[in-house]
Formats: sequence, structure tokens, C-alpha cells
Amino acid sequence: LSSGINAEYGGLKQVQEKLVIQLISNLDDDNCATRLVCCNCFNLVLKKGGRECFGPEELHRTYGELLKRLDDSSDELRVAVTGALTTFFSLLPPDYHRDLYKAHLQALYRTLLIHMDDPNQAIQEAVYGVLCEGGKVWPAYLCEHVETVKHKHRSSLYCDKLLAKFRDSS
Repeated sequence: LSSGINAEYGGLKQVQEKLVIQLISNLDDDNCATRLVCCNCFNLVLKKGGRECFGPEELHRTYGELLKRLDDSSDELRVAVTGALTTFFSLLPPDYHRDLYKAHLQALYRTLLIHMDDPNQAIQEAVYGVLCEGGKVWPAYLCEHVETVKHKHRSSLYCDKLLAKFRDSS
């Protein structure tokens, strides 16, 4: 996948829809190894396709399935999902219409902030990394959400780090 479609944007564009459907479908597979491979492939497809293949509408159709995998029993898969979500945020265009897509950002920010309070520190750090990328989309809106949940987290470390990172850019 990584070498065959590397420079062939047109090739990926032709199979993108069917490929994404298959990958998303297999994210629910009973076998953890299958889910992990699909998540890693999905991340690779996002990276290789870039903004040329994945506009806001295509991205919006995919993030819900990735967010569901943050509840997976495998921590390895959960960390892999954060990689795909980081790529997701990096593909949102600079002119992304935040007000129009506010509900999408709200769902993403809220769910990610819940998982940033995970008992596993590796998950906390990985989700923090996603929010560092995702916060670039709408820093003030993320800060609002962080302030709302900060007192509920077992540790405010990552909330404080996000606020320090994005308050000035709000």
C-alpha cells in the first residue's frame, strides 16, 4: 500500500471510497490483530491520499468509527487510533469552516478529552498528542472544553498543558 500508491494520487482516488468502507468495516472485526492492521492501513491511506482525496465531508464520514475504537480492549490499538486521528486533524484544510462544522469538532473534542483521562498514561499522552494537532483547528473552542472538564480529570497535567499551548492562540 505505502509503495504502490505513493505517488499515484489518481489511483488512490479511484479506490478510496471502497477501500475506506472495507477498512471501517474491519475496524469492528472480532480479531484484535485485524482491527490493528486496519487502523494502521487507514492512517496510511489518509496520509497518502492527503487533502486531495479527503476533504472535510469524507473525513467527517470516518472519524466516528475511529473514536469508537478508543474504547477498544487493546491499548495498542487505542494508541494506533490516536495516530489516525492526528492525521485526520492534519488533513482539515486551513479554510475549514469551524462554525458550520462545530458539531463535529464538539464530538471530537469531547470524546478525546474523556479519553485523555484514561487510567493508562500512554493513552493520556497519545490523546494529548491528538489534541495538540486538533486544537490548531479551533484553539478557543478546545480551551472552552478543557476548562469544562479539567476538574473532573484525575490529573490536570494534560489539561493544563493544552491550555498553556492554546490560550495565547485563541
